[in-house]
Amino acid sequence: MKKEVKEDKIVGKDYEHLIVVENLHKTYLLGTTAVAALRGIDLTIDKGDFIDIMGPSGSGKTTLLNLIGGLDTPTRGKIFLEGRNISMLNDNKLAEIRRERIGFVFQFYNLLPQMTAMENVMVPLHFSGDLSRRGKRKRAMDLLRLVGLDERAHHTPSELSGGEQQRVAIARAFANDPSVVILDEVTGDLDSKTGIMILNLLRDLNKRGATFVAVSHDAAVSEFANKVLHMRDGKLTTEGEIGGLKETKIMESTRKRGTEINKEKCKSKIFQYLFLNQGKTEIKMSEIKLYIPTGIINNLPEHFEDILQELIYDNNLSAKIDGELLILQ
Repeated sequence: MKKEVKEDKIVGKDYEHLIVVENLHKTYLLGTTAVAALRGIDLTIDKGDFIDIMGPSGSGKTTLLNLIGGLDTPTRGKIFLEGRNISMLNDNKLAEIRRERIGFVFQFYNLLPQMTAMENVMVPLHFSGDLSRRGKRKRAMDLLRLVGLDERAHHTPSELSGGEQQRVAIARAFANDPSVVILDEVTGDLDSKTGIMILNLLRDLNKRGATFVAVSHDAAVSEFANKVLHMRDGKLTTEGEIGGLKETKIMESTRKRGTEINKEKCKSKIFQYLFLNQGKTEIKMSEIKLYIPTGIINNLPEHFEDILQELIYDNNLSAKIDGELLILQ
């Protein structure tokens, strides 16, 4: 068990931010080899944010999520949750923080198979002495009603669809009224239609004041986030609110909210664009250059940006805009 280290508070800093990450580093040892998973992350998260962390496999996004969620501790740097430094707490203190202040929703639901939906939602409440048995049942039912599943309260996971199981998991995450909810590949085990339904539910909860920090390989998640963080090689490459194509070194996510993507249709439009503009398009082994006239930059084919994002992250590329030139490398 890790030795207890004296806590510190944020001194002389703005307390408005729910979470503050300062110069965060995480290094793992693989045998005798040191692998740097995070390299100096600085980040602020405010109450009511819906943050989506994107990046290729090995970029460090899951490591960052684990550190924010109190599932691991950094090699160097600090994490403040509501002004409290949680980065150097021992295992018992971190477990207390997770129980009381942080909710989790995982890709595979992690429901207890022998318990009903209501009983699964009640599990976190058993670690709190604030409610009676009757009070816990009422709290669980209220949460199931919130996610539209109160009529399935007495069904076990095997009697529920994947989307219904994820709704139970979301209800469970809110059992102890957490400050932030961690979403780990929350749509990863769902079909696209069900995934959109879950994301719509999360957006509704976000509008009610819930704070979410998500990582996902499902690019549709960024449609529902108010901030998208792009990671590469253990560093944040951009942070900003959702917007259109901008002249930034790294292209920001530009999906329209609430739309479901037909990837094949989108890909065909990309190839159509490339074909029609082949005189102004250069394709090399390690680089694609697209010339996009300023006059049409906001009138590109539907989801053009979505497929560019897919190309970027599936192939570990970077993107930048230089006037009318979009370069993928």
